[in-house]
Amino acid sequence: MLDIRGAQKDAILMTDNRRGHDMRTLIFAAAAVAALTAAAPLAADRGAHGLTLPATFSGVLPCADCPGIRHHLDVWPDQGYVLRREYLDRDLVVDETGRWHVDPTRDALVLRGSGGAMSEWRIDANEALHLLDQEGESIESELNYTLETGPLDPTDAALPLSGMLVYFADAAVFTECLTGQTFPVMMEEDYLALERAYLEDRPAPAAPLLVRVEGTITEREQMEGPPRRSLVVSRFHHVTPDAGCAAARATPELTNTYWRLTHLDGMPVNRLAGRTEPHLLFLEGERSGVSGTIGCNIFRGGFERTDHTLQFSQFATTMMACPPGVDFLEAAFSRALGDTQGFEIVGQTLRLMGEDSSETARLRAVYTPF
Repeated sequence: MLDIRGAQKDAILMTDNRRGHDMRTLIFAAAAVAALTAAAPLAADRGAHGLTLPATFSGVLPCADCPGIRHHLDVWPDQGYVLRREYLDRDLVVDETGRWHVDPTRDALVLRGSGGAMSEWRIDANEALHLLDQEGESIESELNYTLETGPLDPTDAALPLSGMLVYFADAAVFTECLTGQTFPVMMEEDYLALERAYLEDRPAPAAPLLVRVEGTITEREQMEGPPRRSLVVSRFHHVTPDAGCAAARATPELTNTYWRLTHLDGMPVNRLAGRTEPHLLFLEGERSGVSGTIGCNIFRGGFERTDHTLQFSQFATTMMACPPGVDFLEAAFSRALGDTQGFEIVGQTLRLMGEDSSETARLRAVYTPF
């Protein structure tokens, strides 16, 4: 670890009279990163929480009155998930869908799903998930409470669903309320009843309408393009005009929130495929401090804040060799933090500001509760 102080900090943090040069450097760095990203093979995204998503987590966990419960958990970066639990030797399958968020104070993945279901899982260093008890504590047992990670292998999910339906040009699309995910609707089983109800109660052509159905989310062939996860309606229930999904995202706090870096000096910052997303994380309490990365080296340090002021101090960083262009972005990020004197949070956006209230960096809250 390298302590960035005094002359070392001066060598990394650029001064104001070089801002024009800084901008040219930042433009060059952004172009270099864009070229690297375009040339890189497609890869899953490694979030600030340490999971590479999308992914499937699977394993057999203990059961009180059966040989075990086979878990299949699909997790997407958009905070949607599907969980299938198969009770061995009982011919019982329970499907659940919903949204997840991360509690960074405990490195815990929190699932909140249909029917009020909730479970918490510790994110281990090897990206496995370990089930936590009802108090959010680790389960100490010789039995297996861990789901191992692997490439995404989506499972089917059969359950009641609420969502916004749009019908246009002989095609229907369903946006599920709990996950926010969108699926084409297959024209089979009880689809015609759904279509007729939509056409009778829609407020305007191609307008969204809240519907309730029983159905299965499954991968199906499409008229055009590759197979997609789609909705097969097994039973239509009802429509609810003049209503919508209640899924407002919680207001983020400066601390205990993953902040994804989106801009430096007004320039957009993109991530490298397969690398951890650029971010900041402020923690209070026993783990008090700030940590982050641009996608290569990891830094840690301290921070002091009031209602509107914010200053960083005593940074230390790893010293890994980074791809061309990323080193320039790291230097620009360090300068932005060194120049920061204040902050403001508007909606889901965090703005770091210098002495003249100019924006040094912009970040967006991610993996927060809904």
